[in-house]
Amino acid sequence: MNEAILIPNKSIGIFHIGDNIKKYINLTYRITHHNEDEIPYDSYQFDDSGITLWVENNKINSIRCTKECIWKNKNLINMNFDDFLSISNQEPDKKESIYLLVNDRGQNQMVYDFDKLGLIIWVWRKKIRTVIVSNYNEIDD
Repeated sequence: MNEAILIPNKSIGIFHIGDNIKKYINLTYRITHHNEDEIPYDSYQFDDSGITLWVENNKINSIRCTKECIWKNKNLINMNFDDFLSISNQEPDKKESIYLLVNDRGQNQMVYDFDKLGLIIWVWRKKIRTVIVSNYNEIDD
């Protein structure tokens, strides 16, 4: 698979927001079906690349990246969050602390929303652990 190049509001690597998932089913993946908050969706996990696609009605609406996410020639995963703030020249629109179980241990991760970039950044111990890209401009309230 190609490098996981991030284009804010649009894509990570070969995966593009709004694409039909059928375009990618030739790749090796695991699927999980969800029915949370009465909004059914599927997660397609591409373990080799550390990418998960969240799909509703066969359409990709979010891309989660946990291994490699290249933006401005830098890997955001494990980058110091302050360095991200410098290269993005953005301040988060929202932030909150969320408790997660990671490898059977609890972590309070800070979650930052950057609406203009369509990014949600998860940070633990000042390092970026997860990047999620969505296109907020196309989400209906």
